[in-house]
Amino acid sequence: MLCNADEYWAFAENTKKIQKMFKILLLKTYKNGIIHVSKIKQGCNASCKTNKEGLRFMKKTVKKLTAVGLTLTSVMGLVACGGNKDGGDKNVSKEVKKPEVITIMVDNTVVNENNGAKEFEAYLEGLLEKYGDAGKIDLQFTRPDHSGYYDAVARAFNGKESDIPNVVLLSSDYYALYASNGMLWDMTDAWNNSETKKSGRLIDAADKVLSGLLVNGEDGTKSMYGFSPYRGNGCCTYLKKSWLDKVGIDVASVEGKTLTFNEYYDILKKMRDTVGHYVISAPDFISAEAPYTNYLPEFYQKAQYTFYKSADGKYVDGFTQQEMKDALQRIQTAVKDNVIDKASLGQKTSDARDKFYSTDPANESGVFTYWAGTWADTLKTNLESKGLDSELIAINPIKELGTYVERIAPAWCITNSAKNPEGIFKYFIDTMLDGGDVQMAWEYGAKGTHWDDKAETVTLASDPEGKKTKTYTEGQFHFLPSPEKPNTLMKKNHIDPTLALATFGDKEDPGNKAMTDVVMENAKFFDANSSIAVPVPMNETFGNNITDINKTRNEVIAKVALGDWTVDDAMKYYTDTVGAKVNEVLESLNEAKK
Repeated sequence: MLCNADEYWAFAENTKKIQKMFKILLLKTYKNGIIHVSKIKQGCNASCKTNKEGLRFMKKTVKKLTAVGLTLTSVMGLVACGGNKDGGDKNVSKEVKKPEVITIMVDNTVVNENNGAKEFEAYLEGLLEKYGDAGKIDLQFTRPDHSGYYDAVARAFNGKESDIPNVVLLSSDYYALYASNGMLWDMTDAWNNSETKKSGRLIDAADKVLSGLLVNGEDGTKSMYGFSPYRGNGCCTYLKKSWLDKVGIDVASVEGKTLTFNEYYDILKKMRDTVGHYVISAPDFISAEAPYTNYLPEFYQKAQYTFYKSADGKYVDGFTQQEMKDALQRIQTAVKDNVIDKASLGQKTSDARDKFYSTDPANESGVFTYWAGTWADTLKTNLESKGLDSELIAINPIKELGTYVERIAPAWCITNSAKNPEGIFKYFIDTMLDGGDVQMAWEYGAKGTHWDDKAETVTLASDPEGKKTKTYTEGQFHFLPSPEKPNTLMKKNHIDPTLALATFGDKEDPGNKAMTDVVMENAKFFDANSSIAVPVPMNETFGNNITDINKTRNEVIAKVALGDWTVDDAMKYYTDTVGAKVNEVLESLNEAKK
């Protein structure tokens, strides 16, 4: 006997995880050799303290298969670790306890400190207190700077166990990476038994969205290691009507039309000639997360930044394909032509937005590729607040692009450092789409801070004379001025109401009537002109090498964009620097495919 039943539960959390761990052990032992029984016993006994420690031991053990004497039968016998001396019930049920504290790492897609974060957190805690057993949950949010968010996530995972948050929000590529490395809790069973799934309120697209969250875990089998309460959304390209007017281009010749790249580029050059400087200022030349090319889609077109499966079924490195070489040449030419702002290199999204809103003619941009839906209205209202012409034209994807890309939605993940993952799932994850007050909070923020339904008159800070003041009756949902930008009304919190995966059931979403025509029309436009991104492949070899590979890719893009290197010289540098690592990743991906 290696451990008693109670210890086993602390070690592996549930029967399914136990089976997964020993499947890894069996497969790798059988393939690579044999392992010392005493070491297994020592490790099991030493690692039954926490699930995290247990996973670390198992991972370490299977990589050091060097000793002698363990047969297939004896390995199978290790499962007895989960029983008691009498060989008792292995399927011991666990009571799901309400967590007292949940530590959460999130980017700025949840209202930040300057925009009512404390009020939102207190409001959400009050709502969650009403769920299940009495008791308040202390929600401890950490919000690293958006531009350095994933560096902060990596530092947390590589630091002390106490540094690892219980819950972390991850984009699709990082989500798959951490899942494959055994860092995330498998919530497949929790989701299948969840109140949200059983509610009957999920939208038709929910299955498709959530299927994108099935990724390979540490043992290579697909499971659900995170949950997204909304569709991923994506970016489309907005042109200022005022800039089209300046160059004498009729809106009717652009809006609703499918332009070629050359036609689009001619428009950009005419704008440049009229204003005397750059037309596009982007959040860097490449995005830090998938889909990487979404801020300059007309220039990247069908180029793939990372690895993907080609038409013949083999994985290739998109970065070395002709499509990427052509894309980099287009970007270099556009920067040289002063069509794209060379200061885009390393630029934050907020800096790029500020140039789109700028009242300084010398720093104002006229074309911006940014998020669809509520952001269409946010861009408009921010321009209005600066006294600028706010009419924007969302153009169709150009012919060579074909379609805009809807990203795979970021996922809320529970890490393997969490002591009570079932409780966190039940009281935090599974409540996000409750069709009631909690969903309202995630969509719109805190009542009394971001929205309200009481009788009152609302006036923006930019409207001291009350020309745009609105008066609401008791029970009428309405947005309040943004705490961060009181010249504009709030639009949403974390969940875009146009993208939520669940409705309010028989009730209408209280905030729907507050959504402007701009939001609803742009959301429909994007749906009609987009397709869902293809998941980035992921395995251990990929995870071990992708940081160095992407660092080199980004160096290449920067050097080519600024004209320091030719495309050919840059690609030679890429091959010389990380070619061996690229080949290693490709070999592992194509081997796994067989």
